[in-house]
Amino acid sequence: MAWYFRVIEPADGRWACRHGVEHYDSHIQLQKAVRHLRSLARDSRPAELFLDRLDGTVEHLGAL
Repeated sequence: MAWYFRVIEPADGRWACRHGVEHYDSHIQLQKAVRHLRSLARDSRPAELFLDRLDGTVEHLGAL
């Protein structure tokens, strides 16, 4: 069973790194948020990474 990690775009325009209800931090740049999320997920393999945009779309960023 895989763990799910998400980069979420909140209304404030930043990018939040989350795992379940755990909010790790937020970033101004999407690329930095994705890099950070990947590093967090490495310790919890198997893991699936997702990007949740403010408009409701969800993008699968890959698996570790």
